[in-house]
Amino acid sequence: MASAKFDFTDEVVLISGAARGIGQTMVGQFLAAGATVIAVDRDEQGLAETKTQNPACHIRCVDIRKSEEVLQLFSYISTTFGSLNVCINNAAVAPHQPLLTYPLSVWERVYDVNCKGTFLMTQGAANLMKQSKTKGCIVNFSSAAAVKGGAGSTAYGSSRAAIESFSRVAAIELAPLGIRVNTIRPGLIDTQPKPLPPDMKAGLESRIPTLLIQRAGQSDEVGNAAMFLSSELSSYMTGSVLTIDGGSLTGTFPIGTVVENDSRYRWLYE
Repeated sequence: MASAKFDFTDEVVLISGAARGIGQTMVGQFLAAGATVIAVDRDEQGLAETKTQNPACHIRCVDIRKSEEVLQLFSYISTTFGSLNVCINNAAVAPHQPLLTYPLSVWERVYDVNCKGTFLMTQGAANLMKQSKTKGCIVNFSSAAAVKGGAGSTAYGSSRAAIESFSRVAAIELAPLGIRVNTIRPGLIDTQPKPLPPDMKAGLESRIPTLLIQRAGQSDEVGNAAMFLSSELSSYMTGSVLTIDGGSLTGTFPIGTVVENDSRYRWLYE
């Protein structure tokens, strides 16, 4: 897969949800571009794997739902690095359950991670950027599920839609500080655990033929978008949502030939 070329030399980049998947990939991408990277996750073992793959990164085990842990994180960044240039709020959870039996406790935890966690991280990053007079970038993560409904995604989809709304407000309020806030909206990205359970495998495979680009996306393709939004190449963008979904929100892959058979419109061709 092609990779974009960026230069983040002398910039401090914070990435949450860095223990696996897109977050782990982004750690490597930003390091390769010269950034000082702080990788954050609540999964200590996963973070250790990220560190093994990317020895130059700094890791912090943080539960972004807990305000005291988030405050300690930004205190550490301020003391250790002095400032923060980029905050990428990638951490999220996406359990699927039927609406009629969706456990309230799971709903609350989804919103705690996806919404409260993103709020706390955005607030902490913005305050540190303000304190250090840094015109930084914040990139929040949504999902195509915020726009396109899907069975079982009652908490996940609605929490992702909330992030898009929150990010617009953050972009407005932080504009006077020179801080840009944008959102990435991934679609089907190949980050699932392997081997997949049979039902999950069948469900994912059934989605591929409907995509305009007939494959799942790769983590580095999403990472490239995050790097673009974190760079000066996107200097005139704030409050934007960048969709990386293989065209799934545009429509479905065409099957067969388009033919006009409606006799009502023959006169148009005469």
